[in-house]
Amino acid sequence: MSLRDLRQEEFAKVWLKSKHGILLLAPRFGKIRTTINILNEMKPESVLIAYPDNKIMDSWKTEFEDMGYDDKNVVYTTYLSLKKQDGITFDIVIFDEVHLMSEAQIETAKKLMEFNKCLLGLTGTLNSQSEKTLYDELDLNVVATYSIDQAIQEEVIVDYQINVIKVPLDNLTKQNFKGNWITEKARFDRLGWIINKLAMQNRDTMFMRLARMRVIQSSLAKRNATRELLHKYKDERVLVFCGVTAIADALGIPSYHSKSSEKDVFNDFAEGKGNHLAVVKIGNTGVTYKPLNKVIINYFDSNAENLAQKINRCTAFEYNTPDKKAQIYIICSKEDVEQKWLNKALEFFDNTKIKYL
Repeated sequence: MSLRDLRQEEFAKVWLKSKHGILLLAPRFGKIRTTINILNEMKPESVLIAYPDNKIMDSWKTEFEDMGYDDKNVVYTTYLSLKKQDGITFDIVIFDEVHLMSEAQIETAKKLMEFNKCLLGLTGTLNSQSEKTLYDELDLNVVATYSIDQAIQEEVIVDYQINVIKVPLDNLTKQNFKGNWITEKARFDRLGWIINKLAMQNRDTMFMRLARMRVIQSSLAKRNATRELLHKYKDERVLVFCGVTAIADALGIPSYHSKSSEKDVFNDFAEGKGNHLAVVKIGNTGVTYKPLNKVIINYFDSNAENLAQKINRCTAFEYNTPDKKAQIYIICSKEDVEQKWLNKALEFFDNTKIKYL
């Protein structure tokens, strides 16, 4: 039995002592298999598994099949559809990627908890604010933690190197921003000036901040830097996370998002077919890509949980490449606002493993 298997059994036993709480287990460690250990011990007649998107349901079904667990007693639901289970009692309720529950979904979960007391929360990343919210609102506390650093030390997941590539916003190519032909740098600076002026007047700046964020999401400079990396690693498997579909579609590689017509391209890449894939708002949780040791993050926000999930897509241990080291490239503009987002988003990671290029 491997150390990973022993750890999975260990954390299952910890949760079973109270049958209520969150297992905070490093991404790629195997939280579904840990849960299967729990289910094998409990032998529940009814199970509810809730998650953010259906890609995660596919991962559960695959693991159940691999582990020989009969899921005929399992009800699957997204968090959006969780309200349909209101008033129903289950032997165990599982909230997967529990940190991604919205305020409205937490309110729905509260109603569900009136009939269900045996609750298992699962996540690989949890910041202090999310942890407090889940405890205050759902009475869910962390009962066991397996950190990314410990998982690396024990060779359960692979080591990583984060490479931050800083680029100036484009100041040469004029684009049409709502009828104004200006560069992205000029657009960004103009929005910053308006934000500062509104703030001094104690007026709402949210709309302008969103517009400034969209300049970052759609940056030509960041797109070009991403293209250069893809060309450099044209013969290697690389997953790219983008903020908008227009950038994903403009990288010259297969892309997958809500507007994609070719639905098999995502599953094919996850199964090891093809070298490059760009995704938008999908694929950063509950999906294992095999094999994969390079990720490019074209866009990120200040949420450390979101960034950690993206980064850890390529830290799964692969037995055919035991010395693998995951390489993560983050494309960041030289603007102070985005660099502040990045500093906040990297809170889960070891500073000694971050290089600024």
